[in-house]
Amino acid sequence: MTKHRVLKSASIVAICCAMAAPAFAQSTSGGVELEEILVTARKREESLRDIPAAGTALGAEQIQAMGGIANTQALLSNVPAVNFANTSNPVTSEISIRGSGTSRATAADAAVGLYRNGVYIGGGYVGGRTFSKPDFFDVRSIEVLRGVQGALNGRNAVGGSINVVSARPTQKEEGFLVLDGGNNARYEGQLVVNQPLNDNWAVRFGANLMKQRKGFFYNPIRDEYFDRQETEVYRGQIAYEDGPFKANLLLEHGRDQLPGLMYQLLIPAGTNATYPRGIFQDKYNISWNHPSSAKQQVNYAELTLEYDLGIGTLTSTTALRERRSQNAYDRDATSAPFLAQAAANGLVAPGAVQGSPDLGGSQNDYARVLFQDVHLVGKDVGGFSWLAGFEYYDLNDKYQNTLAGPPTAANGRSYGTVGVSRLDFVSWAAYGSLGYDITEAFNITAEGRFTKDDKDLLSTRLDFGTGRPSGVGFDIDTGRKTDNFSYNVTASYKIADWLTYGKIGTAYRAGGFNLALGDPRQPRAIPTTFDDEKAMSFEVGAKGTIIPRVFATVAAYRTNVDDLLVQTDNGCGVSFPTCPVQATPFVYNAGKAELWGIEVELTGAAEVLGGTARLTVGGSRQGGDITSGPDKGKKGPQRPDWTGTFNLNYRHDLRDDWVGFFNIKGSGRWGGVQEIAQTPKLEDYQIFDARAGLQKNGWEFALYSNNVGQESYIVFNAATTRRWNMPRTYGAQLRYSW
Repeated sequence: MTKHRVLKSASIVAICCAMAAPAFAQSTSGGVELEEILVTARKREESLRDIPAAGTALGAEQIQAMGGIANTQALLSNVPAVNFANTSNPVTSEISIRGSGTSRATAADAAVGLYRNGVYIGGGYVGGRTFSKPDFFDVRSIEVLRGVQGALNGRNAVGGSINVVSARPTQKEEGFLVLDGGNNARYEGQLVVNQPLNDNWAVRFGANLMKQRKGFFYNPIRDEYFDRQETEVYRGQIAYEDGPFKANLLLEHGRDQLPGLMYQLLIPAGTNATYPRGIFQDKYNISWNHPSSAKQQVNYAELTLEYDLGIGTLTSTTALRERRSQNAYDRDATSAPFLAQAAANGLVAPGAVQGSPDLGGSQNDYARVLFQDVHLVGKDVGGFSWLAGFEYYDLNDKYQNTLAGPPTAANGRSYGTVGVSRLDFVSWAAYGSLGYDITEAFNITAEGRFTKDDKDLLSTRLDFGTGRPSGVGFDIDTGRKTDNFSYNVTASYKIADWLTYGKIGTAYRAGGFNLALGDPRQPRAIPTTFDDEKAMSFEVGAKGTIIPRVFATVAAYRTNVDDLLVQTDNGCGVSFPTCPVQATPFVYNAGKAELWGIEVELTGAAEVLGGTARLTVGGSRQGGDITSGPDKGKKGPQRPDWTGTFNLNYRHDLRDDWVGFFNIKGSGRWGGVQEIAQTPKLEDYQIFDARAGLQKNGWEFALYSNNVGQESYIVFNAATTRRWNMPRTYGAQLRYSW
């Protein structure tokens, strides 16, 4: 770690030790009180403080103080023990919590449960590992639970689960307008209008439009920016309430142009016979002749029905989510002018022939998710609490992987290939929980879930010109049926203002199929299928008030994993003598692993210099390794050794009803490895965002800057390519709320 990074790390530690708090409210006595955020982590609305589990929740007030949540990475910078594997682009990147595995560039599911209003929205080959931008528009709250959540949240919640809750229609005439402008020719507008129609009916309409024409990563060959963006979101809701019955219908359309895949070509001297002196592209000027773009379109419909039966509340949620995703990129990362310039500069060995600059690639998928959940939350009677539910999940995903290039004698005069796949994943589950207050302070709760999964895959690869099957190892017609029982048992005890707990829980990550079985010459064979990954976790924790208006949460855990899913490739490469073709990534079951960690969050509120301050402070230490199989002793990839977060808000009354405010948000990570090969190392970073402005009578004006310290680090590092993070951005925002 350089001296510059040591100083930055020390500054974060100093700030984190200074104060603590995520939310506040002004008390009637003039003091500052902590605000309790309600979550639905256990299928019922309750305070996060009262739940015996490690979690972080953001309310609407906190989200507004940060200027909104732009994307998944911005959200998770507020949560300890989380890493965002942003190794490609926003469409294909994914989340890791507590060292849960990632499966980039493969067909495996993510290891973190992704939920929108309690609806599981994950799954699919391209866009099913992260949230879409419309999910973060007009949000009421965001809940992040750390640790296995398989008992109530089901498949793929091995590292934890995230639930983004949209704002609902209310019986108030309210709304807001936001106008935003920033560098790189970025302009954005948001409008939300909430209107009651009568005592029973209310509607809520919203729109979000954004366009960014420029960026930092420029392609001079195509005269376009890799990181240009454009967003359209339209949402309408109508709600009905009459006595014990409630209903809400949500319809939404979103379309996004997102930053594309961008990486710097870098061949060190002495590593390549064609370029003995080395060759590299500029960090921000990348000469590709194929487009780089990431596009996504999401249509979403959701109907929620709720009825109070007296003995409990029955809730039904029906949702249909259609997602179209595209990821286009330049496979050779060059162009004819770039190669010509390399030759003119004397970088090409005498007699050597440079590779083709005309290799393009794209991934496209259409995913349709149908989701149905019905559950009954019983009224607490005689110290007993209970719930029972049923869930149905149906994913249909059509995937296409195109590899294009010029015809040569070596490839049989083919212009390229297209791999086409269809995945059908049908799953149903029955779940429930039962809790009992043995005393007023001591509670035991058991949760369980039985799930049956049925996956079928039909896949092949075709030649562009002839339409006939191309290559071997691509014709796959297979299926797998599995079942799983996940459980969670928690004992909690209240001591004064503290809640202590111990829990044992399980979860699983659904197995699946590799879409390409590689080349017969490959050093590492690729399995057709991989089994479910299963985890059992032991956790102890405590949460409570340290001193007035300072709340702490501490958790320690150990997780044992069977059939750990790991991503690697088959060992081929263009420069590999016995298998001189592009490497094929795949997923396999590596064996057993042990993960452990400690997490701390401090929350509080205080009066400082005549104003009110709040600060969220979080940190984690993570460890463990693989304990069996050929990878025994290795660390899991994309798991930092240390993470740290903080979020400081300050408000001060000025003259004539004016209020001044500022927000500083920071996050950092240290240690870890990028790949299962243990190289390269994950890059350390410390990122700061800042926002400051004035408020009066519903109006708010703010100036902001993201990555204000201009931190630069490598997001993805390979033998010949590097991908960098985004530099500093800045802008101004005007908001009016009524």
